[in-house]
Amino acid sequence: MTQPEAGVRSAGLTSRLRASDAERERTVRQVHRAVGEGRLDLPEMETRVAAAYGAVYRDELPGLLNDLPQRDSTPDALWGGAEAPTWRALWIALVWRVRASLSDTPDASRRGVPPGHRRQILAATVAALAALWFLICAVVGATT
Repeated sequence: MTQPEAGVRSAGLTSRLRASDAERERTVRQVHRAVGEGRLDLPEMETRVAAAYGAVYRDELPGLLNDLPQRDSTPDALWGGAEAPTWRALWIALVWRVRASLSDTPDASRRGVPPGHRRQILAATVAALAALWFLICAVVGATT
């Protein structure tokens, strides 16, 4: 801490505390959960995640979550029991996110507009990686 900063802190002129990486990550997890629940769309998520990672002080983080329902953030509450998503829910979320990322606009798929060339390449790459992952898992599972 530089000498002017120490003087300001000792004089009690600043009461803002710096945010830790863990506090930023906790905020980002809550934003991601809100996307999974359908409360936020992807552009809003990107904006809030960028703001969370860019936050310097603790008091900047709650404003990113004010309009979202609050939940217990203990590990048991986040991942245990009924909070853990089913495989079917994960698969549906993955399919919809890939579909949304391939659409040039939010309603392009409803209008029958095909995705652009770059998005088609992205889709083919994702499909090839998924097939490769499946094969690797099948081989590893068969050998163990």
